[in-house]
Amino acid sequence: MFRRCCSFASTARPVATDLIARYVSRGDVPRRCVSKELERGFEAASCKPRVLPEGTKADDGIYALKPRPNLSPSEMNATPSACEDYLDEREIELPHPLDVCTEDLSDIGAPLTPTFTFAKYANKSRTIQELVKLGVALYKFEAQEGMVQYILNLDFERDVMPYIRFLHDCGVPADYLGEFITKNPNIFKEDMDDLHTRIRYLRAHNYSKSMIQTIICKNPNWLLYSTKDIDNRLGYFQSNFKLRGKEVRFLTVKGPKVVTYRMVHLLENTFSIKEEMGFGQTQVKRLLLRLPKIWTKNREKLLSTFEYAHNEMQLQHDFIVQTPHVLLCRKTRLEQRHLFLVELKKAQYDPSKPMYVSPRALISGTDVDFCRDVAQTSTDVYNAFLKTF
Repeated sequence: MFRRCCSFASTARPVATDLIARYVSRGDVPRRCVSKELERGFEAASCKPRVLPEGTKADDGIYALKPRPNLSPSEMNATPSACEDYLDEREIELPHPLDVCTEDLSDIGAPLTPTFTFAKYANKSRTIQELVKLGVALYKFEAQEGMVQYILNLDFERDVMPYIRFLHDCGVPADYLGEFITKNPNIFKEDMDDLHTRIRYLRAHNYSKSMIQTIICKNPNWLLYSTKDIDNRLGYFQSNFKLRGKEVRFLTVKGPKVVTYRMVHLLENTFSIKEEMGFGQTQVKRLLLRLPKIWTKNREKLLSTFEYAHNEMQLQHDFIVQTPHVLLCRKTRLEQRHLFLVELKKAQYDPSKPMYVSPRALISGTDVDFCRDVAQTSTDVYNAFLKTF
């Protein structure tokens, strides 16, 4: 069997012989595993001209390969030996471990694995670099499930630039783009045609460009709502609060977040203001147009503040409508400052009488401002009073 292999190797095509020779020369297997007789057969075969083998049957029944020329004599003479057809890789000089490296190896490193932060991709992702230049607070996205992977998959030129141009055309200032995207990163998931339709809806209802700019800057999530949802919500305010078209536009510009707030919460606060607090239809309408933020406050806290202002401070409904900011104050803060004025005998909230104290001034500013402008005393006296409160 071994002699048959040697006979085949000695008459095989030089191409196959070259492959075997290269494997032997570069392989990790010790060369002592190859017999000297087989090596001599390789060397003899590599120096012969390239021919195609032809099988002949010997006396013992074993086929032997008979050379058959397939090249012309001139080509056979011009063909170099197979020993020169390949490069001996053992002659390549490898650098030493402590040699100074002159190649740029900055792109060579471990593959980037899934992560919950953007820091790992800061030097690799152009989208991350450009968003940082815009002033986007990327760290706020890391708490949202799936948002990191979504932002990393965005191509800046294809997936981000069209939306930036759209926002710029809508009037969003360049220095506000970062804050806008921070508050509403889901805008990149919206179809561009839908966004243009939502802007055209506002223009069709007589909203000016400055109004649209104010709406989307105050409430970046406005663009996530379809025109059908916006139309239903504006219809709710118009029908339930008896608003005219001009008043609906005024409400939308003054409090765009109220329009897109949770409808269940809006219904609860409307019921509380009308039924539990006792405001009339006209008073409720005036409250909505003066301070729509009231409809976004917690119902229990809102009712608690109203009861103290109405029952303890003796503020009437019409007076609260004139100064509705008192309903946004915490009950504890309102109670502390009111009782301190009672202690000083300065709790006078009737504008027709002298020594009038505005409820807006009562709840505004820091304790230092309150003591200096309203109570007209030192903060030490006020802090001493709070210790006994």
